[in-house]
Amino acid sequence: MNTNMAKHRLVIQMTILVFLCLSPIACGKRGVKVYPVRGEVYFNGQPADGATIHFHPVDKKAGPPAYATVTEDGTYSLTTFKSDDGAAAGEYIVTIIWFEEKDVDGETILGKDRLGGLYAKPDISKLTATVSPGDNDIDRFDLKKK
Repeated sequence: MNTNMAKHRLVIQMTILVFLCLSPIACGKRGVKVYPVRGEVYFNGQPADGATIHFHPVDKKAGPPAYATVTEDGTYSLTTFKSDDGAAAGEYIVTIIWFEEKDVDGETILGKDRLGGLYAKPDISKLTATVSPGDNDIDRFDLKKK
């Protein structure tokens, strides 16, 4: 077999291998149906503008986590695969972290969590939510620092 044929065959084999390795990932994304999810996050009665909210699936096989950044009016819209597409149906543990921000020489520096870490990790957060097929409006999270 000449060198060019061997290289061509190797390229074809590698292409097939890459396709086979990546196809479960691509199929998994397409196989998970997500539904619109909206809600609000408030802290001491005020919108938690800039807080980050994550929905962690209780059943990890049900789908991937979803996330959002809380807007100025306290609302959020979850993202899983593309902006504001929602989350898979299921039960979730919700985490929220809200960093203090400082502008230093034109650079944003993150400080402490304004919520004191109370809702920062799935193993300590007591926040939960359920996503159902269809549109979802999650009850408002009214947070307080203890």
